[in-house]
Amino acid sequence: MKKSNKILICIIGSLFILIMVLAYFNKNTLVEKTQMNNDAIFSVMLDGENIKDYTMDDIQKLGEESFNANLKTNGKESIPYEYTGVLLKKILEDADIDFENKESAIVSSIDGYVVAVSMKKVLDNNNVYLAYKREGEWLGTREEGGKGPYQMIISKDEFSQYWCKYAFSVEVN
Repeated sequence: MKKSNKILICIIGSLFILIMVLAYFNKNTLVEKTQMNNDAIFSVMLDGENIKDYTMDDIQKLGEESFNANLKTNGKESIPYEYTGVLLKKILEDADIDFENKESAIVSSIDGYVVAVSMKKVLDNNNVYLAYKREGEWLGTREEGGKGPYQMIISKDEFSQYWCKYAFSVEVN
């Protein structure tokens, strides 16, 4: 066997071992996030520290609202839907977040997707929501084929580009 083939096999083997080690360490994190998603727990974090966890009941008690937003996917025409949720601003206020000198709210989903929303958009009235129903039906979890239990929706986002399905946390920076 040529020396170059041996080196290539060693590199591939090393990469495989690295992938297995990383998967092992991320397994617990994924299980924890999935459980939070299934239990409909939403966490508020400030500068890397968990401030408060919310259940679905906790969030609904903050004053759920119905709002309209247009969903546009894959070059298709946008479809207007009625959603039910709570303004993200209300959740952050309930967690006693001080908005002064804060630049963004970073919403994370269980599938690893992350959206940074400017604090200006978050504080804008009737704009950034944590939704849990669409057309009166629960969003459902990822395992159920849904987009929830929570989906961060920016109602004034014309092209639905900065939405975050399977949302489980927000971090304010």
